[in-house]
Amino acid sequence: MTMNDNPLKKILIIDDDPVLQSFLQDFLSQNDFEIFSLLEGEEIEGFLEKETVDLILLDVLLPGENGYHWLEWLNDNYDDIPVLMLSVKGECDDRVYGLEMGARDYLVKPADPRELLARINNLFRCDSAINKNDTAVTFGEFVFEIERSSLSCEGENIRLTTTEAQLLNIFCRNINKTLSRDELTLSLRGNQHNPYDRSIDVHINRLRNKIEDLPAEPRYLLTTWGKGYRFVTGD
Repeated sequence: MTMNDNPLKKILIIDDDPVLQSFLQDFLSQNDFEIFSLLEGEEIEGFLEKETVDLILLDVLLPGENGYHWLEWLNDNYDDIPVLMLSVKGECDDRVYGLEMGARDYLVKPADPRELLARINNLFRCDSAINKNDTAVTFGEFVFEIERSSLSCEGENIRLTTTEAQLLNIFCRNINKTLSRDELTLSLRGNQHNPYDRSIDVHINRLRNKIEDLPAEPRYLLTTWGKGYRFVTGD
């Protein structure tokens, strides 16, 4: 079980300019953020299946599908992650379009890094204010805050991947209800899910390793043989 008393906020930069990526990574790391970088949008899905982030900086002009396409995809699949558009496309129509598409903020490049930092901090402050009234589910020594998809044990944060956090969110909204693999993958992937995809079992096992003392004999995340999985908050 991996725990961290004061985890850094994690930011994913998606921009095809390696020089800008390197600068932003150094600057934001110096300001106490954990930074990840991708050069194209086509890498987003695979990345977010393995890692969870708190904010995405997204360029518009990307190779392949543009940033607006990936903004829409993120809204459909990871709408809990705020997106700040960072682009040379600075006309009013571009900025308005990005905001109407669901971006939480839009900043034109080249941007003063201090302004970028201020906007990032403002987004996190707004999220903190919104999340003060989170509904939490307690099971054993664990507390899962549903709206934030945040898991802690005895006050210590437990790092979850995005998929693990989404799964636990689904289970906490359906306590004591058996959910089939197909229902779970449909909730995670929407219309893009494959009914023959058994990777959900891998994610379940990884989640069990983080919340169960004996993953082979689960107390909370139970298998309903032939039907799926059921989450309970105690014996």
